[in-house]
Amino acid sequence: MIIDNSHAVIRDRKMMYLMAISLTIIIPCFFFIDIFEEPVLGIPREYYVIAVCTIYVLINIYRFLLSLNYIYYNDQGGKIVLKYYTLRPFIQKRKNIEIPIGSLVKYKIIRKIAGIKKSLVLYQRINNKIAKYPPISLSALKKTEFDNLISALNTVISAVN
Repeated sequence: MIIDNSHAVIRDRKMMYLMAISLTIIIPCFFFIDIFEEPVLGIPREYYVIAVCTIYVLINIYRFLLSLNYIYYNDQGGKIVLKYYTLRPFIQKRKNIEIPIGSLVKYKIIRKIAGIKKSLVLYQRINNKIAKYPPISLSALKKTEFDNLISALNTVISAVN
């Protein structure tokens, strides 16, 4: 099975660019549009600017906490190939995990932030010892992609045992 969430990466990048452009357009509008010369609904324009900037920062903090990743999973060809990289700005380390299908022992799903952030931990048998891979965030996967990944991993593990 092949799972690729490149559509989520494109959507995420478009959303971030759109938010940044909107912010640079909206803030000057508060200062140059005559409506905001006097307080609107009793609120001065500076509070509107602070509110818009706060919303922008909170959205970015939320995205940062989720640690969204591009994920490519392929279990065809006798081995599991899992490629991923973070969608956080300025960090573009691409990582690749290749595990022969026979040596995958188990996996664990870790849920954080009220179950919104999901991470995958893989365990591989190497020379009669169990190696644990670092957690990989799966938060950017759609529910169907996440379910397909879990199903594929279950199939691989059940085939080994």
